[in-house]
Amino acid sequence: MQNFIFKARNSEGVLLTGRLTAASKPNVINSLKQKGYYLLSVQAESKISQLLTTNAGLGTHVKTKEKAVFTNHLATLLKAGMKLTMALKTLSKQTENKHFSSVIKQIRQDIEQSSSLSEAMTSHPKIFSKVYTAIVAAAEKSGNLAESLSILSNQLKTQASIRMRIKSATVYPIFLLFVSLIIVAVLTTFVIPKFIDLFVNADQTLPLPTKILIVITTSVKDFWWILILLIIGSISLFLAVLKNKNFRKSFDSVLLKLPLLGALNCKLQLAHFARTLGSLLNGGVRISSALKTTKTVTNNIAFSSEIANVEERILKGSTLAEAVRDQQDFDELAANMIAVGENTGMLPEMLMELADMNETESEAAINSLTALLGPVMIVFLGLIIGFVVLAILMPIFETSSMIG
Repeated sequence: MQNFIFKARNSEGVLLTGRLTAASKPNVINSLKQKGYYLLSVQAESKISQLLTTNAGLGTHVKTKEKAVFTNHLATLLKAGMKLTMALKTLSKQTENKHFSSVIKQIRQDIEQSSSLSEAMTSHPKIFSKVYTAIVAAAEKSGNLAESLSILSNQLKTQASIRMRIKSATVYPIFLLFVSLIIVAVLTTFVIPKFIDLFVNADQTLPLPTKILIVITTSVKDFWWILILLIIGSISLFLAVLKNKNFRKSFDSVLLKLPLLGALNCKLQLAHFARTLGSLLNGGVRISSALKTTKTVTNNIAFSSEIANVEERILKGSTLAEAVRDQQDFDELAANMIAVGENTGMLPEMLMELADMNETESEAAINSLTALLGPVMIVFLGLIIGFVVLAILMPIFETSSMIG
């Protein structure tokens, strides 16, 4: 996708200028012609201009919480009867994030130039996802924009809450890991070498733990740069291979089947699927189009492939429950809840309930894993220190025994 600057006149002869994000210049031209514009010029925005318009790339991140607040406030203003452009103008002044404020201003300008809200948001894919714009587009067609924005706001708040809890739960284990690395680095750099020199000069037969410690410490001390290069090289190679679609699909499939973590990953993916699909259906999007959008927003290619299988089954006349039941990573409970939703005509509501249930279970599983990870890290650190102490003391005890 690339930014394009255009100049055009509308049916009333008013000069319009703006920016559109599209895959190619012909796409921009077709989009403008469909709006009835008389095109004057279209040119790709230069890299320098893009950097200048985004404050040199600094401070351009928009948090999920900020999007949730914006969406909620926009829904409230629209419910109060305020016009869309006026509501956006008000929110652009209230938003503290300068980059987000400028984006809201740009959206308002695009709407004043005859774009719809969803079309204007599509020009900012890094802020407004495909699901977000699809729900807004469906709501504009059905005339329930304010209600759909309220649902979107709740969805964004839930996503922000889950991310915050995951971050909070992993702070302590990460801190322990960091402390462990520092302790090991200090021992291998400053403490252990002094004992090694003592043992070597004593010219005695060393026990196996001491020999292992000497090899590790000497290797780290003399070849630390090779170790760093190996780590960097391994990570770079893995990331490069991960770009291969087949390998990435296999890797993501393994992530869904790992002990403990696999079940947690499945619940998170299922919750994201159910909430996304439920939101789209609630916004009036057809189920086939909703599935097509849903499969593009999941970050697990293996799970996305299963959603694609569900979409294919739906197009062949299958029900959603039947299609889901045949997939490996959709559990029986999900299929049953979806079946109930289809039979009662409350599929969007049941999908939202399924999402809530899986998110609650995921949070509980994350809390349990992180609570277990803390003691595991402490035991791991204790084993390292215990091995070092044992390797140092064993030669000392042997020497004392010989002297005695």
